[in-house]
Amino acid sequence: MKEKKCHTNAIIRLDECTFLGKGHSGSVYLMNDGRVVKIFKNPETCKEEYYVLKKLINGPYYPKPFEFHNHYMIREYIGGTNISEYINKHGVSKKLIIEIINFLCYIKENGFKKIDVRFPHIFVQENTSIKVIDPRNSYTQKTYYPKHLIRDLTTVNSLDLFWNVLKEKRPDLFKKWYRRVKK
Repeated sequence: MKEKKCHTNAIIRLDECTFLGKGHSGSVYLMNDGRVVKIFKNPETCKEEYYVLKKLINGPYYPKPFEFHNHYMIREYIGGTNISEYINKHGVSKKLIIEIINFLCYIKENGFKKIDVRFPHIFVQENTSIKVIDPRNSYTQKTYYPKHLIRDLTTVNSLDLFWNVLKEKRPDLFKKWYRRVKK
């Protein structure tokens, strides 16, 4: 059964929104009502991201989607501090690494083929939990290990901590991923 698009007659005035950022897929604005409008360059990418978010709507990591309109969607705002800024201020803790590992396990358990995340998409909350934006190519692009995450952890001198915690918490993933990286 084909799901209907969720439409409203609301007019979104970007001049009344706060620009949050621009990425590979498009631009993001904070609306006056506290929700976010994400405008995509490609309508297919918008549709894909909306359905990924909809599938994971009850999960702890991604923003809740509200509406989908061909080339833009309205979704929940994700606050917090970008992980790069957070690490610069507080450093990397075992607790934060466990949060990241739990996230990677969550997406793996939910059928993602792309078991990876980049620092620009991770936001640390006040309680050190994480929220993630942009699940682009989650079900279409296969990765054998979290390549981008490992690169980002290397830049903040935290890769050894990641490997140690992963080995302790998920030795199965440690063996699989560590071997791939060392090839």
